[in-house]
Amino acid sequence: MQQIDIKSYNLAPIVLFVYNRLDHTKQTIEALQKNKFANKSDLFIYSDAAKNEESKQKVAEVREYIKSINGFKNITIIEREKNYGLANSIIDGVTKIVNEYGKIIVLEDDLITSPNFLKFINEALEIYKNEGKVYSVTGYSFTDNISDIESSYFLKLTSSWSWGTWADRWQKFKRDKKDLEQIISSSIQEKNLFNFDDSYDYVSMAKMQIDGKIDSWAIYWYLCVFKQNGLTLYPAKKLVKNIGFDGSGTHCSFSEYEDELVNFYPSFTKDIVEKTINRNVVSSILREKNKISIKRKIINKLKKHLSQKQKQILLILFSKAQLLFHKKDIGKNTYIDKTVHVTGWKNILIGNNTGISEYTWINVNKRLGDNKHIIIGSNCYIGRRNFFSSGLLIKVSDYFMSGIDCKFMGSDHIFKNPFIPYIATGTTIEKKIIIETNVWLGAGVSVIGNLTIGRGSIVGAGSLVNKDIPPFSIAVGSPCKVIKRYDFGAGKWVGIDEYDFNNDSLIPTEEEYANKLKQNFPNVIIPFVACGKNKGDLF
Repeated sequence: MQQIDIKSYNLAPIVLFVYNRLDHTKQTIEALQKNKFANKSDLFIYSDAAKNEESKQKVAEVREYIKSINGFKNITIIEREKNYGLANSIIDGVTKIVNEYGKIIVLEDDLITSPNFLKFINEALEIYKNEGKVYSVTGYSFTDNISDIESSYFLKLTSSWSWGTWADRWQKFKRDKKDLEQIISSSIQEKNLFNFDDSYDYVSMAKMQIDGKIDSWAIYWYLCVFKQNGLTLYPAKKLVKNIGFDGSGTHCSFSEYEDELVNFYPSFTKDIVEKTINRNVVSSILREKNKISIKRKIINKLKKHLSQKQKQILLILFSKAQLLFHKKDIGKNTYIDKTVHVTGWKNILIGNNTGISEYTWINVNKRLGDNKHIIIGSNCYIGRRNFFSSGLLIKVSDYFMSGIDCKFMGSDHIFKNPFIPYIATGTTIEKKIIIETNVWLGAGVSVIGNLTIGRGSIVGAGSLVNKDIPPFSIAVGSPCKVIKRYDFGAGKWVGIDEYDFNNDSLIPTEEEYANKLKQNFPNVIIPFVACGKNKGDLF
């Protein structure tokens, strides 16, 4: 979808809400003044009154400053005579301005915009004005470090960190605690969706709103749009950053300081739908962001008081504690050598009577809630120095055996743009590696990509598997090729040229084959002695 001539239509009014943070307000205004078309835009500034004696002087300083600014077509200042609070002030101000002008751009006093921000929001408001399912547009983005993503995209998630909307969409806004109570008491599936696939706890935010612990307009707006199945347009890179995480803001506790803005201008997507891949990418980023910010607070405190040796000891103890917490996900009579390195225990499931040999590395790349991204079945032997790096899923079924130095790589570094260092582009998370029942991989086999190795198959040493292998096959080479298959009509392994494909109907299903092996070999003797020099300290 092409950009349109911004001079051919009326620009949306900018509405800025300020309170008592002079330095933040100055940065916000100065960045806005540098925007293209700022001098052709009407600016409305809502200045809330002080809620206590301590804030009066700071509010007065902000009001003195905003009376001195210029650089806009018209500037209208609304000074509240009593303290509205952020939520009431925004709801009141947005309602009045959007009803008068038909559209609106909304900012708060801790948002720094790029010079392209106004142009992008105005064009988006014009392009999607007749698309009823588009409820808002924003200059914020979660995907700065993701190169392999559309220039702009839609999510079923609103943003309060800069936004624009239209009068007919805002008319559906409702501030009713009964709606919040309804989502709180809804099904697990509904709450998971509202929590954006369990990536941020909006349900708890709704509870805090009901309990009076926060005063948020944004949770009501998000719920309104959520109930309408509405969309918000996001740019691939941030056109706005939040500087409010210094403790001075009303609700500033979510994240760390934002990265610097880049010189970026998005094109507009024609696909007016939330794509699953975009939702998965953003929800994964949100999960990591929330988790990291809590971790980092703890780490930063510990760094001040611990020596390097103490930090190393603490890291070991923390790893052991994590393992004990997730011991329920490790089967009975399973041996994991003490040299095995694991990241992401809560996203790993290992069956009964399985041995994982020394110096194996098991790494969960993207952790989506409590989903299991690496699953290793029962009666399995994982050879020494194996390497597992998951995308969406690596599933190793029962009776699996691997030789030394095998690798399973379910994620790739994104390489769309060669002018960005590949180490900095992030990784894909969509791929699944499925290894069916009773598969044997020789030493040094590499399994890469989105594929299935069929049940009963054997892969020769040193092979590269980068595509599906059919059931009951022998494959070798780099990339590997099937050279033999088990012919159920002949009852023997035969060369691929001799194989009778008419006998494919005789091949047992995965379930049939697995059940047969479990019936005849419920517990095989796993060579735990080959897993390591010493008995592991975990099990």
